[in-house]
Amino acid sequence: MQRFFITFPLSIDMTITDTGILHQLTRVLRVAPWERIVLFSGDGTEIEYEITTIDKKSIWLRWVASRVPNTEPRKRVTLYQALPNKYEKIEYIIQKWVEIGIARFVFFRSDRSQKLLLSPSKIDRFITIAREALEQCGGVVMPEIACIDRFPDTVVDVTTQTTHIVLDTIWESIRISQYDNLQDISLWVGPEGGWSDTERMKMSDNGSIFARFGERVLRTETAGIVIGFSFLNA
Repeated sequence: MQRFFITFPLSIDMTITDTGILHQLTRVLRVAPWERIVLFSGDGTEIEYEITTIDKKSIWLRWVASRVPNTEPRKRVTLYQALPNKYEKIEYIIQKWVEIGIARFVFFRSDRSQKLLLSPSKIDRFITIAREALEQCGGVVMPEIACIDRFPDTVVDVTTQTTHIVLDTIWESIRISQYDNLQDISLWVGPEGGWSDTERMKMSDNGSIFARFGERVLRTETAGIVIGFSFLNA
């Protein structure tokens, strides 16, 4: 069944007037009465509806079932991603991370990041990619996407239980199993040129853990996804 993330409250019986969803259902999917769809609003639940009536401006839905899917990870991972050199890499990172179950994105400009401009229209596109990935993968909680223009002032919040792990190729390789017991993780991924010495010092002073997992050097758009999936499924 087709799934849709919506931003308005769900109810037992629904009337859909959102032009984007209407277009997708009537023009792209060409649904008919008595077919079923799933709607969710990010609170952890989803509702299955049956289409009862369709006209040019509205679709009427009848409640069938509510459920809480077992698709959200028990662990929490936040990605601090230094801006890469192409917008396409950001889009790829968002799509794949949403599929594996990220809780939050923080994109920032590091010392060696390229001069990408994150305009409002670009950020809107990132949100659209996240929504489509969430609809496809079966997730029910939309991750937060934050974009800031400089290296975060507070690298580690010492009042939380979050463990900050900086991926860095200059360190000796260790096994990811050393961190199997962690429940709340922030992964820091640098740009193509790597971290600057100033950034390493700042993160070290704030208690971050520097680590390298495996002998191969992964791309900036690949490293976080691979390590994040491993953490979430350890």
